[in-house]
Amino acid sequence: MLLLGFGGLNAKAADLYVQTRGSSQALAFARHIASQAQRDPVARSGAVGVLIEASLPELYKSAALIGVRTPAENDTAEFHILQIVGDGAVTEEVIDRYLALRQQIDLLPHSLVAITPANYKFHFDGEVKTGDTTAYIYDIAPRKKRPGLLVGRLWMDSSTGEEVTLSGHLMNGPATGDLVELVRDTKLVNGCALARVTHLAWSIPLLGRAEVMITETLLRPGIVP
Repeated sequence: MLLLGFGGLNAKAADLYVQTRGSSQALAFARHIASQAQRDPVARSGAVGVLIEASLPELYKSAALIGVRTPAENDTAEFHILQIVGDGAVTEEVIDRYLALRQQIDLLPHSLVAITPANYKFHFDGEVKTGDTTAYIYDIAPRKKRPGLLVGRLWMDSSTGEEVTLSGHLMNGPATGDLVELVRDTKLVNGCALARVTHLAWSIPLLGRAEVMITETLLRPGIVP
């Protein structure tokens, strides 16, 4: 759902920080908390196409999976695999572990993993330009050690409070057996999340570093208000 060998995502952020205080920051934070009422902002409006690209870089092996995630009852989702191609070891040792990790997190009550003050301590770091808009940046740390939470950094849109970038490392989980690095970028259009790209990495005994990139796209963006 760790750091940050994923290519310069925050490379020049420090040069852009502008300390900020005031009602706009408080309003964005309140809107972020409200956005956490639902588990998956990309899936709020329907089915999501999922492309999982995985690799074992030290062994020059890779594989990919295409699927569709559809909303189900009780704030859960069903995942339908459409196609798998590539190396079998990567499929079994990397993609299967990612899917198990995702399932473990999805089965946790959302109230226990939402990025809210109930679960996290927030430390405001400043403001950064993100294209035509800006984002407020917070360092976040879990109040308790439990699976599904992470230590890292949250960028939230200064207007809507929606997550723009999340980076850090996940608390240890049985699916991977190791610290999991994470960087997640969300594309917002008119304040709505339409697509998301997540990078994960961890180490697997005997196989070395495993890397996964998950691209999620709302299949019917036209219905987003």
